[in-house]
Amino acid sequence: MRDFTDSVAVVTGGAGGLGLALARAAQARGCRVVIGDIRDEALAAATAELGAHGEVLGVRTDVSSERDVEALAAAAVARFGKVNLLFNNAGVFASSVTWETSAQEYDWVIGVNQRSVCHGLRAFVPRMIAQRDDCHVVTIASGAGITVNPGFCSYSMTKHAVVALTEALWLDLRAQGVPNIGVTIVMPGMSRSGIMSPEKTTPPALRDEIGRRMANPVLGALERLMQAGVAEGLPAPELAEQVFNAIEGDQLYVLPAFDDEASRAFAMAVAAGRAAGVNAYPPFTDAFTGALSEMSAQD
Repeated sequence: MRDFTDSVAVVTGGAGGLGLALARAAQARGCRVVIGDIRDEALAAATAELGAHGEVLGVRTDVSSERDVEALAAAAVARFGKVNLLFNNAGVFASSVTWETSAQEYDWVIGVNQRSVCHGLRAFVPRMIAQRDDCHVVTIASGAGITVNPGFCSYSMTKHAVVALTEALWLDLRAQGVPNIGVTIVMPGMSRSGIMSPEKTTPPALRDEIGRRMANPVLGALERLMQAGVAEGLPAPELAEQVFNAIEGDQLYVLPAFDDEASRAFAMAVAAGRAAGVNAYPPFTDAFTGALSEMSAQD
């Protein structure tokens, strides 16, 4: 896709952070915009803001619910007659330890980060195929979709899954001879996406468990380190521009703020280690945990 005029863009998690930046960027290119979000007040505010500049529809959406995502697709088509761009953007991050994370917390993160993409593909791709006009599917994964750090058990697991799922989408579209749908996987590093605020969408039954993570010295230091990195990271509007450049270039992969020398060396070492059956993590993990120890000692 190179001409977005009168296209229809759907963004999950579209009421804030990167999602809202993507919605704004789509609107600036002439798209009519549909945003889905589970936060009522944020959704109303974002819908009002975007509505002052163009046609927009806000739909309350729990992306972990297949029914809600199907309703989002149906509402978009009912309002605008089609969907050309799908941004599978909604996501959550809360650090945790593999053996301490409850089944309920795993289910929550899997539902928002992973099943949401499954639901999005099932709800939107058949409609896009039937339309036969230019369309594009974007999955917001993470650099954590090709690497893992301590404390990232649920996040990296789900981001690895959606990288593979979206690669499978690209392969299936090609193998099935579907010519009108492009695919892009976004794997950001440190960016101002709003991902470091899980409390905004944590289910009430999990709030105590999610809150306790900060009492763990390693996890507490990890989150403070990440919060500092996110605060100084790539601004969401710049990330959104890179995403649209990737769509225009029909790129399968784009790695905003994760293409520096250190990030690339980490990702390449992990990939080569997996392919060769060699554990490449020790030097990188030791450096990472060393930085966390220094941060903990300063508290």
